Amino acid sequence: MNSWWEIFAVFILSTVKFVFGGVPLALTYNFSFFESVTITSLGGFTGAIFFVYISEKLIVNYKKRIEKKLIPLKKKENKKIFTRRRRFIIRVKRQFGLAGIAALTPLILSIPFGCFLAVRYFKNKQMVLIYIFTSILSWSIVSYYLYKPLIYAIRTYLL
Repeated sequence: MNSWWEIFAVFILSTVKFVFGGVPLALTYNFSFFESVTITSLGGFTGAIFFVYISEKLIVNYKKRIEKKLIPLKKKENKKIFTRRRRFIIRVKRQFGLAGIAALTPLILSIPFGCFLAVRYFKNKQMVLIYIFTSILSWSIVSYYLYKPLIYAIRTYLL
């Protein structure tokens, strides 16, 4: 059985950086498949719940601040600057919808940013959480099997 500090470290890292943080750390600590998937998934679920509700509050507060600033100015054109990242996000949203954002959240986007985007573009929080939970659990299982040979090779040949 692993120490509580190792379990806590994997859990906390999984709330923010999932595939490139929590899962490799769990394998480094020699967690079994069940321990690794359970702890990283629970950490990801906790992070998703936290960041979905925080994102909603941030978006509401931001809209209130913008409305306060724009009312005295009446009409002011706000041109949005389209960067490469913004174009990528809009393309994923249009082509794949919530499932696309949820699938990329643990892998590329990170849980806080992916939850923020999902809440920003899709208003139904229960559906956002269901999709993100499914993605987190799926990526936890897949990344365990992808990282297992790599961690084994590092231990065997480099250490």
